[in-house]
Amino acid sequence: MTISTEAIKSSVFAGNGSTTGFAITFKTFSQNDLTVTLTNSSGVESVKSLTTHYTVSLNANQDNNPGGTVTMGTPPANGEKLVIANEPEYTQSSDIVNGGGFFPNVIEDMVDRNTILSRRAQEVTSRSIKIPISDSTGTTVELPTETLRASKAVVFDANGNVGVSTDNYVDQAANASASATAASTSATAAQSAASAVAIPFLMDTSTTMGDPAGTNFRLNNATVASVSLIAFGDTSKDGVDVSDYLMTWDDSTSTINGHLILVQEGTPANWAVFTVGAMTDNSDWVQCAVTHVDSGGSLFTNDSTVRCQFIRNGDKGDTGSTGSTGATGSGEGLEMAWEANTTDTDQGAGKCWVNGSSTVFYMDDLDSNAANINSFVDSWDDSGSTIKGRISVKKQTGPENYKIYNVTGSVVSASTYSKITVAAVVSAGTISDGDAVFVSFSRTGDKGETGGGLAAVVNDTSPQLGGFLDCNGNYIQMQKGGDIASASPTVIDTDGDYFICTGTTGFSAMTVAADRHFFLEFAGALTMTHGAGTLDLPGGANITTAAGDVGEFVSTAANVVTCVNYSRAGGIINADINASAAIADTKIALGTAIQAYDADTAKTDAAQTFTAGQRGEITALTDGATITPDFADSNNFSVTLGGNRTLANPSNLTAGQSGSIFITQDGTGSRTLAYGSYWDFVGGTAPTLTTTASKIDRIDYVVRTTGSIHAVASLDLS
Repeated sequence: MTISTEAIKSSVFAGNGSTTGFAITFKTFSQNDLTVTLTNSSGVESVKSLTTHYTVSLNANQDNNPGGTVTMGTPPANGEKLVIANEPEYTQSSDIVNGGGFFPNVIEDMVDRNTILSRRAQEVTSRSIKIPISDSTGTTVELPTETLRASKAVVFDANGNVGVSTDNYVDQAANASASATAASTSATAAQSAASAVAIPFLMDTSTTMGDPAGTNFRLNNATVASVSLIAFGDTSKDGVDVSDYLMTWDDSTSTINGHLILVQEGTPANWAVFTVGAMTDNSDWVQCAVTHVDSGGSLFTNDSTVRCQFIRNGDKGDTGSTGSTGATGSGEGLEMAWEANTTDTDQGAGKCWVNGSSTVFYMDDLDSNAANINSFVDSWDDSGSTIKGRISVKKQTGPENYKIYNVTGSVVSASTYSKITVAAVVSAGTISDGDAVFVSFSRTGDKGETGGGLAAVVNDTSPQLGGFLDCNGNYIQMQKGGDIASASPTVIDTDGDYFICTGTTGFSAMTVAADRHFFLEFAGALTMTHGAGTLDLPGGANITTAAGDVGEFVSTAANVVTCVNYSRAGGIINADINASAAIADTKIALGTAIQAYDADTAKTDAAQTFTAGQRGEITALTDGATITPDFADSNNFSVTLGGNRTLANPSNLTAGQSGSIFITQDGTGSRTLAYGSYWDFVGGTAPTLTTTASKIDRIDYVVRTTGSIHAVASLDLS
C-alpha cells in the first residue's frame, strides 16, 4: 500500500473514567509493534503491557483499512492521558533469494516497514533538543563524563558549546538566595529606597482598607509588624499612573512574588520590608497582600513621603535532578561497636557486649569517637524503681536489627569498662561482631510515694474486697492462657481464663481449683461425658465438640465443674443437648416465639402431595405504555388495557415459574399488545388479542430460562 499519512502515533486521548476503546488509523504489522503510554494526573508516564493492561484488535486488511482498536482493561480516569505509538523493532525479516519468486506484497511490506521505521526515528528526534542548522559545524554538543558533570549545571560557553559549571549548582542556588535575602533586608537597601526605582507615595495613617485617594497609601494596621494589607492609590506622588505596574507585582510564579521595601524620605530610620502576595485591582486603587519580614524606627508619619521599592523574585525554575545521598547522620544514642565475645574482660575502646546468659551488659568507658562516657553510664542505675531503665542497641546500617534490655540492678565500674545488671526484653535480626551500633538508654522515673489508697495486690495470693467492686466505667480484663492438651482428666492451668483445648482425647472430669470461671475453645472433635458431681453438662447429655466450639465453665469446688454455656462455632446451641429440656429452660413458647414442627409444613427440597387446594393470588399490573411484570410479586397477573401497550420483559425471572396473565379490553376496545423479546409463542408468532370492548384474553406462561418465556394465548374467554 502507499502510506499517504505521516501518522506514527495516535492523538492524545483524554481519559473520562468510562471510555476503554481507542482507535488508531495508521498501518501496523502486529499488535506487538504498538506501545501504549498512560500519563497520570501528576504527569508521570508509564508504558502499559499487552494483555495485562490492554488488548488490540487490528483491522483485517491493514493495506486498505489500516489501524484498529486498543481496548484498555481499566478506563483512563479524568485527568489521565493515553497515547498509542507504532514502534516496530529495527529488524528486517524478509529474505529475497536470487531466482526466487517476485511477490509485490512482500516488497511493498518491506518498503512500508522502512517508511514506518523512518517515521518512528523522525518522530523521536522531533521531540529532542537540537542545534540550529545555521550553527557552526564545529559546535560541541557532547557532555562531559558522568563523574565530571555530577551535581553541576549545564552551561554554554562563549562559542555556544555545551559544558557544565565549575561549581555545584546547589551552592549556586544557595548563594543566590542568600544574596537576594541579604539585599532585600539590609539597611543599605532601605537607605537607597530614594533611588529612581522607588515609587513615592504620601502616607495616610488611616487603617481602613479602601481608596486612599490621590497619591496616598495606607496600612491596615498601625503596628507595622502586624500589617497584612497595603492600599495604594493609582497615582504616585510624581503624578504618574502606576496602577498597571503595581498589578505586575504578583506575576512571579514563585511562592513569594518579591519583596516590598518602604523607606520614609528624609527619615531613613523608619523602614519596613514585606514579602508580596496577591494584588487586587479596585478600579481607583490597588490592594497588596503582604507579610511582614522586618522593620525599623516608628510608623511613618501622616502625609510624609515614603519611597516604595519592589524587588521581584524570579519565576519558579524547573525541578532539578535528585542530589546524591548524604552521609549517614549520628543517629540516636552512643556510637559503639558490637563485640561477640561474652567474657567479663575489657574488649577494647568503643566496644559493648553482653554475657552468655544476657544478664550483664558491658560498656567500655570510651565510645567509638573516643569520648569518655563513663560518668553517663554510671548514672544508669540512679532510678529508685525496680527497673532502672531500658538499654536499646540498634545496628546503625540496619535499625531493624536490635537488642533491648531492662536495667534491673546496679552499674559496677571495672576500671576501663562498666558492668550493668540487665534482663533481656526482646531482640530481632542479627548484630554481628564488629557491627557499628547505637546504644541508647531511657531512664525509668523514681518510685513514687506510697499512696493512702488501695495497696498493690501483685504479691497477695488471696486479696479480698471489703464490699462490692465498682469498675467505674472500666472492665476487668480476661487473660488468655497457654494451650491445654485434652486428657482424662483435663488439667486447667492457672495462667489465664481462656484456653485453647487441643487434641481429641475425650474426658469426663477436670482438674481445677475451686471458684474458677473459665472458657475452653476446642480445636477439634472429642467427647465430653456428662458426670453428675464431676462434670455437669447442659441437659445431662454428652457433648461432641467441633473446631471453634466454646464452652463456659464454673468450678463450684475443687474438680467439680459445671458447663453453664456451650456455643457451637456456627452460633447454634449444641444439638446433642436434650431439646425439650433446653427449650423448657429457655421459656421459649412453641408456635409463638419459634415455629413448631408441623407434619403439614411444605418443604422446598422434597416431593409433595397436596391433599387440599393450593392457590396463588392474582396481582393487578399498572396500565401504561410499557407494562413490566415483576415475577417476584406473584405467579398470576391481570391488567386492563387503556391503549395500545407493550408487555415488556419481566424482572426477576426464575426458570420453572409458571402462571397466567388475564388481559381485559377497556370500554373502548381494539387495544393491541406488543411483546418483549423474552416472550416466545407457538410458531414464533405473537397472538392478536380480541378487540371487542371488555373482552378477556389469557396468556399462560412457563419461564424456560432467564431470557426465554414459553407462552400460549387463550382468546375471547368472556
